Amino acid sequence: MRAIIPEATDIVCPLISGNHLFNPIKVTAKSPKTYRKAVYRIAQFFRREFEYDFVQYGYEGEETDPNHVAFLWIHPEGQHFSKEFKVPCIGACCFRLRPSGYALQWIWLHPYLRRKGLLSKSWAKFINELGNFHVETPLSDAMKAFLKKPNYFYLQ
Repeated sequence: MRAIIPEATDIVCPLISGNHLFNPIKVTAKSPKTYRKAVYRIAQFFRREFEYDFVQYGYEGEETDPNHVAFLWIHPEGQHFSKEFKVPCIGACCFRLRPSGYALQWIWLHPYLRRKGLLSKSWAKFINELGNFHVETPLSDAMKAFLKKPNYFYLQ
């Protein structure tokens, strides 16, 4: 059973069990395989949109970097649903540990849900979890504009 009927969203994204989740969901090497597979699927969307040569997350969620930290967003209407419902994952990002600390390697949000405040609401959580972090290049025009806004500190 799906928590959100397809006609209401008309998006194609991986599904995970609801289980009273809140955005964004932290995903590590120890997280459930379904979460890691959802991050992988969204990394595929990122690769396609930005024409990268490879997917920047382990195949089918088998990420080999034990220090990576990913975050997964579910559709905002899918928050608080019980595990009996499937909710669509509408975005993900991945941080990698570098010599100078963590770096945001990539981020992708479903085009229908961009510019809706999902990243803005999550930024403080990223800093709380990982400390001050770098944002790796290249950056899309949208990400450049986001980072120019006040209150979005990151290390250059």
